[in-house]
Formats: sequence, C-alpha cells, structure tokens
Amino acid sequence: MKKNKEKTKLVEEFRYGTFGNVIFYKWRGENCMRSKGNTGRQAPIAKQQAALLGQASKLSARIRKACKPLLPGVTSRPLMYRLNNTLQQWLRTGQQNSTEQLNDIALLRGFSFSANGTGNDFYVTMPVTRVADGNLVLHIPAFDSPNPIHPLPFNGKINLHIMAVSCKLNDADDTRVFEQTLDITYTGIPIPANDLLLPLQTQPGCITLVALSVNRSSKGIVGAMWN
Repeated sequence: MKKNKEKTKLVEEFRYGTFGNVIFYKWRGENCMRSKGNTGRQAPIAKQQAALLGQASKLSARIRKACKPLLPGVTSRPLMYRLNNTLQQWLRTGQQNSTEQLNDIALLRGFSFSANGTGNDFYVTMPVTRVADGNLVLHIPAFDSPNPIHPLPFNGKINLHIMAVSCKLNDADDTRVFEQTLDITYTGIPIPANDLLLPLQTQPGCITLVALSVNRSSKGIVGAMWN
C-alpha cells in the first residue's frame, strides 16, 4: 500500500512528463509510469504487428469487394473480422517472404463466407491446382450418389458460382477477378469428374484464391495460393 501511495504521489507530481529515466503519462484514464528503455525494445515488434494488421485489412477489403456476388447481402462485420484475422495469421507465418510458389494456403482453404460462419467450416471439397502457364484448374468431383456434394442438400440441380481473385500483396488495388457460373443437372446417372479451367494467371507477389457458392447457399474458399 505504501509503495502504491508513493507511486501515485510521484505520478501526480510529475504527471505527463519525464523524471530521470521514468516517463509519467495517462492511459485509458489511469495514471501510469514506465521506463524509457522498455518502450525502445518493444517499438520494432509493435511496428511490425501494426504493419501486418494494416496489410491484412487492405487485402481483406479487396477480397471482400471482389467476392461481393458471393457474400451476404448486408455487410457482415463478423465476416470482415474473421477474414482480417485469418489473413493476419497467414502473414505472421512469413510465407509471403518466399519467392517459391505455394500451392496451398491451408489457413484460407475452407474459409466460410456465410454470415454465421465461424472460421474454416466450408466443407465443400473441390481442389484447385495451377497448370504450367499459371492458370487455375478447379476439379469438380464425380456425381454418382443421391447426395453428390455432401453435406449440402441435393435437389437435382447444382448451381456453382465461381470466383477467382488475385491480389498483389504490396498493392491491394492491383486486383484481378474472374467470375463464372455453372449449372449441372444430375438425374441419378453418374457424371464423371470434370476439370474446369479458370483463366486467371497466378503471378509473383500475389495471393490468389478461388471461392464458390453451391446452390446460392453454402459459400467459401476452396483453394488459395501464393506467387
């Protein structure tokens, strides 16, 4: 108690100023004090985290704008926060510093665009690969069961709304988009697996993803890659 009283007295006396190696300031309505040296050591880390947060926010905004046809009609702040957070997690891995091609960003694959999504809970599996010229290929599975795209309900017709988006990491305004819809009618007669070419080339320094909706309901990211 005596030590706290002495601290309060010092803060009141030297509030918002410097005394020796101690800085007195106010934060969130509270009188505080800290040494000069501690801030100096923390500053580079704080700046790095702030830079990642800003970069993730810009990427998230561009991706959401590009994928607007798939998103809920009303702007969803929870969706924005989830995508911001996922992109921050990816940037913290440092994979964006590699000059090598990364064909699967697991943190983004399975990300749900649904308003009530909680994370990577988009369970439709349609792998995405890139071919030699950098274009993308969406692998559509065979339809040979009563419910060919489990766990979604099936009503005889499958509508796929597909979007491929590529954003330059250091200039999110440099964004390219390819959009396509595809209707598949399934009558019970097996349909073999099919490969759909998406003419959007991956490029160095760009994060590229493929998102889709099934029957205008379940929607999310099926593949993401870097470089």
